[in-house]
Amino acid sequence: MSKVILTRYLYLFDEVGITFLTCMLKSQSLEECNFWISELYLSGFIEQSWELLWFVYYDFYYIRNPQFQSFLHKKSVEGDLKSVLTVVKNLFKMKSSSEVFMTRQYNNCVKDITHIFKGKKPNWLMTLPVQYHGLFRFIDKKLYHFAVSSLPDVVDADLFKAIQIYFQLSDEQSMSFQNEFLPQPSADTTDTTDQYKNRIHKLWAIICLLIFNRDYLTSKKKMYISCSDSEYNDIMKIHNDPIPLSKYNNPQIYRTLQHKRLYSIDPICSSFHLLRENVENINKCYREHWEFYAYLCPLWNERFQKYDITIDSDKKKIVFHDDDEIEEFYSQYGYEPDEQSYEIENKRVVHMPVNNWKTLYDSLFTSTEKIPIYEFKEDFRFKY
Repeated sequence: MSKVILTRYLYLFDEVGITFLTCMLKSQSLEECNFWISELYLSGFIEQSWELLWFVYYDFYYIRNPQFQSFLHKKSVEGDLKSVLTVVKNLFKMKSSSEVFMTRQYNNCVKDITHIFKGKKPNWLMTLPVQYHGLFRFIDKKLYHFAVSSLPDVVDADLFKAIQIYFQLSDEQSMSFQNEFLPQPSADTTDTTDQYKNRIHKLWAIICLLIFNRDYLTSKKKMYISCSDSEYNDIMKIHNDPIPLSKYNNPQIYRTLQHKRLYSIDPICSSFHLLRENVENINKCYREHWEFYAYLCPLWNERFQKYDITIDSDKKKIVFHDDDEIEEFYSQYGYEPDEQSYEIENKRVVHMPVNNWKTLYDSLFTSTEKIPIYEFKEDFRFKY
């Protein structure tokens, strides 16, 4: 997505996803992680919520937890919010790592292969298909950012054969990885749909697993836990509970954000390129045109579509053609974001600080990793 979109409680769409990511990696509050993923899901971004979970899993958790892939597939087939929260609950307890994420960011944002191999090719290389010589020479030299940038657009049987030869895998091991590209039905489901379509992401995660965690075969089988009824009910309570009436028993819809915005966007979000940078003044957009930017959210779109409206893209307005309908809409959804206290408004971060890639890396990984697998330039920021 390249357009600014506001969610259920008028956070910026992309910043909700990134804040969910940072909350997961900090592993400090499961309740907050649940809040952020449900902010996406209950805003109607169901497909995007699952895609985010797959992204986060393969980027940060797969190397240490490859067995979880089949469980994640099963839950994504089920697809409901309780399944989402179950996935989050289990990922929250897992060890994470940055290798897949950091190297993929080089591939996505830089992809500049500056190294040229000279001299005679090593003998071991002759056992591999010639089209993959560059890829495996980069892996062998630990130039992983160049290796990921050398991956083909289409994964074929020759590449899996090359992986099997280079990493000395058995036929059974090789086949198990190939099955991740087209999951096999489990005992309790007949679904074989590939729930996550980014096969190059999967492939690079598999290669990183074989590089950085060769002991994965000896790891014990793990038991996974389900989201409890109380955890699910807590999330739905936020969504469904009405705003308290005033002392005169009058509705207070304008207090919705005060009661429903439980957490603040993480300012470290600006370690990524953000959608707010695509508009001249995000605060003006938010205060004067929030309806226009909320319209692209599935939940808000459904609310607007009940009325006779026109979208004025030039003025960034939702135009109602009936005064009674205007009154009805705002009696239910008049959140008045421009009238909130600074404390409530700043939960979406009014003035985003300037951060770079190192800010995020140092905040999330220096306690578990000595140095990053790749050092970006100082002004580099991630893309997600």
